[in-house]
Amino acid sequence: MRSLCILLLLSSVLSGCSNFKNLSREMKTLDSLTNEYTLTLSEPVSGSAVVIEQIKDINKSEIDGYDAIIGSESINLQMSNDIHYLLLFEDKNKDLTLQADEAFSLINLHDYKEKTEIFVTLNVNEKTIPKAFVGRSLSSLLNIELDLVNIGKVVNLNDPPFDKENAELGMWQPLTFLLENNTGLYFLSEYDPNKIPMLFVHGINSTALELAPLIEKVDKSKYQVWVFNYPSGLSLSLTSKGLANVLYTVASEYNIQQMHIVAHSMGGLVVENYMRQCNLGTLCDFVNSVSTISSPFGGVESAKQGVEYSPVVMPVWVDLNPDGEFIKELFKDRNKANTPHFLLFGYNSGNFINTDSNDGVIDLSSQLNRQAQLHAEQIRGYDENHLSILNNDELFDDLSNFWIETERE
Repeated sequence: MRSLCILLLLSSVLSGCSNFKNLSREMKTLDSLTNEYTLTLSEPVSGSAVVIEQIKDINKSEIDGYDAIIGSESINLQMSNDIHYLLLFEDKNKDLTLQADEAFSLINLHDYKEKTEIFVTLNVNEKTIPKAFVGRSLSSLLNIELDLVNIGKVVNLNDPPFDKENAELGMWQPLTFLLENNTGLYFLSEYDPNKIPMLFVHGINSTALELAPLIEKVDKSKYQVWVFNYPSGLSLSLTSKGLANVLYTVASEYNIQQMHIVAHSMGGLVVENYMRQCNLGTLCDFVNSVSTISSPFGGVESAKQGVEYSPVVMPVWVDLNPDGEFIKELFKDRNKANTPHFLLFGYNSGNFINTDSNDGVIDLSSQLNRQAQLHAEQIRGYDENHLSILNNDELFDDLSNFWIETERE
């Protein structure tokens, strides 16, 4: 069986049952820390988004996260179990701000301890509307708490968080990865306000170290390199939310005006979902460009097999499932003009036995998912496999030109 089946499933056979035992234990802990709900609107909303504000304490005029229902009647939400209220409103004037004349619903999640499906009815009611949230934009309400995450720590790619052993730890024991202080947005040099940040995001069973061949070529006189290191076994929804939180924090602290993001493999899905969320809240206007390399935008078939047949299901497999909601929603209602996207792909399968169209890991049909192509500003292919593509000089030249084209004066 080709592609990630070997990387994700059969590797566990080689290492015995310990991986699945560790994963099972960690998933039980994760389940105790998060809740998942399906929200369904009683009546469809056309022409506007339904914004969802996530609230820990209704007595404080702040929110702890947000999402939206766009072009659909329902949404699946996975949230920390200390989120106790959801405030939904129909954003008729598209200002991402609850107005007194907009239909809303305030949901107390304590009423749904035994249920995961919530049917929502939106109504205009100026008497019961939570006034502390009226007229307040998402950005002014957003409160972010970042425990167990390093932000702005200056490191070297040879430091412990990027060890190859930690790549496997992040996949099979994501909570342990977090607790051992491996997660964060790291700087590879001291912050310099005169240099444009370049953020690199790795894929599954990997750390930022795998991106070293590409990072080494970056012009350090013009750019400063940042890396997002994360446990790749967690759901992509949670990981992209984590990325959104750390980037919002850093961009606010340093008043970031420009940034490029480069992601490899599954990291491209993390970044694209982040862009979907932050474009909703207009919280990532500072991002000049997104470049994704060998990313499975159409999902990974072996992840579907993992969901169906594995004794314990890794959360990320659910999101990588080609038939899953995450893949279906990734580019939904996205505007190409939001942030320029450069889609780069490889097509060298690496051996003569493998005659399928892939880069040795990801199928071409997934890398060149139609919705991803329609969304991309530029598309370029290379005669490389899944990892050798990171060493390709032509790819780096193409990236460099794309960065220059998308930078502001």
